[in-house]
Amino acid sequence: MVPQSYYRCWVEVDLDALRHNVALIRCRIGPQTKLMAVVKADAYGHGLSQIAATLMQCDVEAFAVANLVEAIELRRLGGRGWPILLFGSALPFELPKLVEQDITPTISTLEEATLVSAEAERQKKTVGVQVEVDTGMGRVGFWHEEAAHQIGRLAALPHLRIEGMYTHFPSADVNVDETRQELAAFLRVAHELEAVKMKMPLLHAANSAALLNLPEAKLDMVRPGLLLYGLCPIGCASPGFRPLLSFKSRVAFVKTVESGRGISYGQTFVSKQRMKIATVTAGYSDGFSRNLSNRAEVLIGGKRCRVVGRVTMDQIMVDASVVPEVHCGDEVVFIGRQTCPNGGMAEAEITAAEMAGWANTIVWEILCGITKTTRVPRVYYGANAA
Repeated sequence: MVPQSYYRCWVEVDLDALRHNVALIRCRIGPQTKLMAVVKADAYGHGLSQIAATLMQCDVEAFAVANLVEAIELRRLGGRGWPILLFGSALPFELPKLVEQDITPTISTLEEATLVSAEAERQKKTVGVQVEVDTGMGRVGFWHEEAAHQIGRLAALPHLRIEGMYTHFPSADVNVDETRQELAAFLRVAHELEAVKMKMPLLHAANSAALLNLPEAKLDMVRPGLLLYGLCPIGCASPGFRPLLSFKSRVAFVKTVESGRGISYGQTFVSKQRMKIATVTAGYSDGFSRNLSNRAEVLIGGKRCRVVGRVTMDQIMVDASVVPEVHCGDEVVFIGRQTCPNGGMAEAEITAAEMAGWANTIVWEILCGITKTTRVPRVYYGANAA
């Protein structure tokens, strides 16, 4: 293991902040509502193994993933002790392993249900499934207008056990009124099923945005993703939640640039006065998007420094003129906080939301886009960090 002091670019993850955020969510939802932790996409770029292991210590009731590889990794970590829901549709060739590992599939069509039932019969098992109802996302799930009828037919299949029903809100972060209508459509399906003696064991609908904006959507369980990681969907307020992730690099070279000098590929930036340019050891291959060229800021010595010129594969250049002293090896913060050196008390911060704004994208893409290779190792802090 390379010592952290030798890293050129790395991510730090605060596991105590994760525990803090889980506790805040528990306070918000109350003791009767279960918590399903969304850990797809390598736990939103934070590292699936460490995040899931910490969440298992927090006694979350279930996990949600996007693919079978993630589900099997969770099984390896937690044995058979936690329900794991596979969002979206399972591919036909995944069904044998999915059934073998007791991964809960999402059912959106009778054809899917028939395939799962046949595989369960082949393995001499009964498989727990969850049914998705499409109330406006237009992605997967039974359309809500016909869902009750289709679910009734699905329930007649052998070797299947319906364990829950859920929907996914497309705009809970920006349109509460529309989301409230979608919740009502979902609950109508549940009532229609109850009318024919098919009460769903578990109903869930609330993602992070709905958890904050629409308390009545918490139902039997909530499914926070971004909020677990201390970040908030656009348009929401999340007081008290603590970001887990910091994204950092180092200064590799410092030079003085006179007026009229072009910087980086295409010379999209030309200096208008004498400047101090610091070259930093990260680029778009590390997850610092090329869209941040000439737009983003970073922290050096507790000061905000603007990125100048195009972001390259392995390096970026920043205007460090406001920093009194810059040296090769100095820490550079892309996302996170930095205290002024030499005992200074001031603390500066750049958030993932700021970076997303500069890149004209969303926080989710920023987090998931930070390269997970030996180029950008994850370093964990807090109790029981490995």
